[in-house]
Amino acid sequence: MQVPRRIRLEQACVRADRQDALATLTERLFLRRSFLYLKPSDQQWLRPELVQLLRRHSRLYRTISTPFDGPLPFALGYFQVREGKLESVAEAIPIEDPAQVAWLLSEFLQPGARLWVEEEGRWQGWQIEGEGRLQQLAGAPDRK
Repeated sequence: MQVPRRIRLEQACVRADRQDALATLTERLFLRRSFLYLKPSDQQWLRPELVQLLRRHSRLYRTISTPFDGPLPFALGYFQVREGKLESVAEAIPIEDPAQVAWLLSEFLQPGARLWVEEEGRWQGWQIEGEGRLQQLAGAPDRK
């Protein structure tokens, strides 16, 4: 099971033309966060459904998946779109591949947005430069 990691978002303004798609993804993945607790037979039919949902709403996701298989970034289900901004619904979330989540979010967030994830007492961060383009950050996030 994935251990929750502390997470911070800074300047996470959602692109106006991608707001509905991101809201749909975060809501649907929120509803499916219990995927890993399902029986393997239930996972078998649910996985393609989730992959197709992600492919339908994300150009970047289509580049790392097939029509029926790909990584499932359930960490997106721990975010919500509120008043044009992406917010975390918890201080710590289970996130398997933080760099991949930041990369996927680059399609939906305006340049300048930052995602920070703490692992074993050290912060790693990424700033979105554009769709599919990230800059790794050093240091730690601003205090809230």
